[in-house]
Amino acid sequence: MRYLLILSFLFIFTKLSLAQNCDFSIFGTVKDVTDGKVLPGATIKLIKENQVTVSEIDGHFHFYKLCAGNHILEVSFVGYNSTIVSIDVRGKADLTISLEPTSSLLNTVKILGTKSIETPLQSTAKLKDRELALTRGESLGESLKKIPGLNSIQTGPSVSKPVIHGMHSNRVLIFNSGVRLEGQQWGSEHAPEVDPFLANEIKVVKGAASVQYGPDAVGGVILIEPSTLNYYNKFEGEVDVAAMSNNQMGALSTKIEGSNQSNTFAWRLQSSIKQAGNAKTADYILDNTAFRELNGSLALGYQKGHFSSELFASSFNTKLGIFTGSNIGSESDLLAAIQRPRPDIIGDRSYEIGRPYQDVQHQTIKLKSSYLFDELGKAGLQYSFQRNIREEYSLVRGSNSNNYQLQFELNTQNLDLYFEHKPLGNFTGKFGLTGMYQQNFYDGSYLIPFFDSYNTGAYWIEKWSKNRFEVEAGLRFDYKYMQAKLRNNPRDNNSPIITPEFNFNQTVGTLGASYLLKEGLKVHATMAQAWRPPAISELFIDGIVQAQAAYVIGDRNLKEESSLNLSTGISKTSGKFTGDLSFYYDFNNDYIYLRPTQEFILTTRGTYRVLRYVQVDARFYGTDAFLAYQIYEKLNISLKYSGVRAYNKANNSFLELIPADRTSATLSLKLPDLKLMRSNLLDFNVQHVAQQSRVNPGAEPLLPPAAYTLFGADFTSNVKFGKQILGFGLSAQNLFNKNYRDYLNNFRYFNDDLGRNIIVRLNMKF
Repeated sequence: MRYLLILSFLFIFTKLSLAQNCDFSIFGTVKDVTDGKVLPGATIKLIKENQVTVSEIDGHFHFYKLCAGNHILEVSFVGYNSTIVSIDVRGKADLTISLEPTSSLLNTVKILGTKSIETPLQSTAKLKDRELALTRGESLGESLKKIPGLNSIQTGPSVSKPVIHGMHSNRVLIFNSGVRLEGQQWGSEHAPEVDPFLANEIKVVKGAASVQYGPDAVGGVILIEPSTLNYYNKFEGEVDVAAMSNNQMGALSTKIEGSNQSNTFAWRLQSSIKQAGNAKTADYILDNTAFRELNGSLALGYQKGHFSSELFASSFNTKLGIFTGSNIGSESDLLAAIQRPRPDIIGDRSYEIGRPYQDVQHQTIKLKSSYLFDELGKAGLQYSFQRNIREEYSLVRGSNSNNYQLQFELNTQNLDLYFEHKPLGNFTGKFGLTGMYQQNFYDGSYLIPFFDSYNTGAYWIEKWSKNRFEVEAGLRFDYKYMQAKLRNNPRDNNSPIITPEFNFNQTVGTLGASYLLKEGLKVHATMAQAWRPPAISELFIDGIVQAQAAYVIGDRNLKEESSLNLSTGISKTSGKFTGDLSFYYDFNNDYIYLRPTQEFILTTRGTYRVLRYVQVDARFYGTDAFLAYQIYEKLNISLKYSGVRAYNKANNSFLELIPADRTSATLSLKLPDLKLMRSNLLDFNVQHVAQQSRVNPGAEPLLPPAAYTLFGADFTSNVKFGKQILGFGLSAQNLFNKNYRDYLNNFRYFNDDLGRNIIVRLNMKF
């Protein structure tokens, strides 16, 4: 039945697309009206179709697969007056667009870039504009759940971590403002230390991407990108406010930025603060689930001639309460708590954070410089330093607020050198060298050891483009050295110190292609290799992971895992009917994962179930689908579906903690403008999550929770407030306050998930 639905979806997708008769194109060049020089990097937007492109280094741009008729283009470039161009398309149209410099432009503008390979030819998605605005105040993991194929693995209401096609943690890389995020991300209860308020756009690459982004990009890559520094506005700012009813959270983000008179220096200062109380299910309050955040960032930029440089610094600080009911005294009490429909300990409305809790700090500094060689291309060098400190305070007898049970400090230095060569015919490309050095320290109880780690890598990516066809190929080599320092028996202080060493290396490649079919359809296919050496935690962890309410044991004999990812898809991005359908299959040999067991262990801090790191040959495959249709001018409907299957090849058993099938639908209605309210848009949405039936009997102490369906609504508007335009948003999640539990929530054993949540958002630019 499942495959019949997928085939029907593809049939409808193709038939609706072929029904249109659109096979025309626009080619053009953007130039400076004063001297005729071409303007690479200009933005050209087809207004009615909402398509955007950027002019190449030779000033050329193109739009393919357009319907006959009148098309309106908006052309803009920094330092120039924007212009609107109307063109009647009946075949292949070729035009030249000349822009006039603004009166404030004192010197000749010099272009400081080449067309770079931003993301590989794989299935990608992004959150931007209204979709991103409707996530303000939420965590990164929760925000990305709006994208098909993405979920979040949770530890209660305050910790959420992105999942791509069933993979998370060390298999999903996160780049924050161009820096590969490095923290204690090996645990599912370790949320990414990033501030989503910083992002102007969040991109997701779904599938193996090790060639471009390095080892560990087995499941995919998340790119959190702030807006570029503006060298031409002297001063501007933005304020975001969010308030949530469920946990009585308040969030405030402010941003100011500007530049100097000569347009060579730009700056940005951003900060955000969040404070949330205990979260609430449909029936009761979850004790000790409050949290707070305080974040800030600074960006400084300089450009002159062919040289540009940017300094970025950020600080992320959070304190997270962990649900008190996850700490159980004995095995019988633990089993009773798992079977109980609601926890014994019920909280109240409070912002207090008691034990157990996490205290996390993450600081980042990045210095990036580049130089454009007229006849060759652009060279760049980036250095970054990150310091991640995590303290975990457990609920143990005799504890006070000043003594932690665990403290980790991870220091990471990265150095990246790259060169993007000037387009050679139809070829664009990039090659580079990378290096990373890490040191990890700990204090308190043993969980993972001290370690040093060295990584080096070299890569080369080349893309060939001609008319409707694009081909991309890449090759990468990486070497990793790790040395641990620990006692032979972590639980015995008298045992000797050992310093085991590990060496891993592998060469991987990728090959992808895309083709623009007739009638506006685009197909793509990619074959990509990836690999991942075992993390120190997977090799040596031995102790209680408090937020998971489990005792976790590693395996020192683990090998590196290797992956071959095959993906293909078809998409349509213009017209009344749009959508995207993609399929993937992942051959993952020596896959490392944390397997639940029926074991229990009694410690001085209570009884915990045992989880063990094991290694199997695994297979992942699945489907992501998005379908949207404009019923009429002011009414749209969209459907999303994601399903993933994962099993152990050796015995055909299922892998644990794989997302259940998710289907959602949204009906969007554009409401009439009012005197003080413009661009009014109302969404009604419904999401159905199936019960995860692909589990191994007896592998976990509790069967996966039942299927559930949630309803919600979103309303956005631009409100005139004096001389200001105020962005207003009102959202309702779990509108009917349904009781449910999610399979990917580590605390599904103890409590329900969140009840109704009303969110108010405000945005003001000045």
